[in-house]
Amino acid sequence: MKTFVILLLIMVSSSFGGDWVKKPQSVIDAKHHLQWEDTASMQEFNDIWRLAKARCEGLVIGGYDDWRLPTKKELVHLTKSKEGKTKFSYLQEEVFWTSEEDKNDDINVMIVFSGNGFVSSSDKCDSAYAMCVRDDN
Repeated sequence: MKTFVILLLIMVSSSFGGDWVKKPQSVIDAKHHLQWEDTASMQEFNDIWRLAKARCEGLVIGGYDDWRLPTKKELVHLTKSKEGKTKFSYLQEEVFWTSEEDKNDDINVMIVFSGNGFVSSSDKCDSAYAMCVRDDN
């Protein structure tokens, strides 16, 4: 009976497909209620922080216009998720801006390397990539 229950739980959980779902031009992180951008323009945009923020704030995908730069925690979670990263068509191993300014230096912003989730800070006038996210409630 114990084996049957375990097999049943495995079948039920696999039928729901996991926490990450690929959508047109985006990927849903159902566990954290986030919708991530997944567009070709993610590979093309490499600019200063102020323009990265403006890019996200002006983004419209799937009728949603409430996109923003991710927090450091959100971006690290994505970059550490093997399952999540496999759902993206346009995610490349690059340095991405976060929405968080460096608490120790007001001219810097926190950045995350998407390859391994390494966190650092960078001058707001340096160039980095921008991946936008929105709350998916």
